[in-house]
Amino acid sequence: MKPCFPSVPFEGVSESPVKYWLHEYRDTTLDFTGSQKTALSRLLPLLVCGEQSSQWVFYNESQRELPESLASARDDFERIVADEQYHEDALELVQSQLELPEDVVAIKRRSQRFFASLGSRKTFEEYFAQIACLDALVCKIMLYLEKGRLDPHHPFVLLCRSIKQDEARHVTAARQHALALGYDRSEWKALNTLISEKLYKLLNSEREAFEELGITIEHIFDSRGS
Repeated sequence: MKPCFPSVPFEGVSESPVKYWLHEYRDTTLDFTGSQKTALSRLLPLLVCGEQSSQWVFYNESQRELPESLASARDDFERIVADEQYHEDALELVQSQLELPEDVVAIKRRSQRFFASLGSRKTFEEYFAQIACLDALVCKIMLYLEKGRLDPHHPFVLLCRSIKQDEARHVTAARQHALALGYDRSEWKALNTLISEKLYKLLNSEREAFEELGITIEHIFDSRGS
């Protein structure tokens, strides 16, 4: 199936825990109930689309001419691209064991529109502030998938935990880069609210799938949750 976004012209290496998850479970048939398979078949296209988009964000910034004071970030961004490639590979491995929903193209288009809209910001610093806000929410999605109805030792739960660990580092990198580029800290709260509202709209289209996995999507956006 055609991806949401084409592959970046770069193949990196990192020490992502997802790389080791792939080594452990690449040839494993994962056990899900029928309703869990249906739910995941609807959510995984959204997650994979996000991983593909993120690769372009960090790849493009690694290729952009940066001030000397920020040049060291280039290596960090290349490692993040590699992390995201492992995430995409692992999520697609799970997806390959599920039957695609009939409206998968519509699901992917909604996701494409959401991620493409993030690229319309006026400045690089605002763009990376958005990415930091979004990746923080991805961490919470993975946390609630981890805490959902699947057994805590289920391979998919272990995958979500590993992705969450990587995304937490990505939040820090994106936030630091946004601030280094000059983003105004006082605008952070309003931007986070905006990104949360947009992501809520996207995820709410698959509310039933989240609920089947034991997740109430409002909890993802509750600043008190963890």
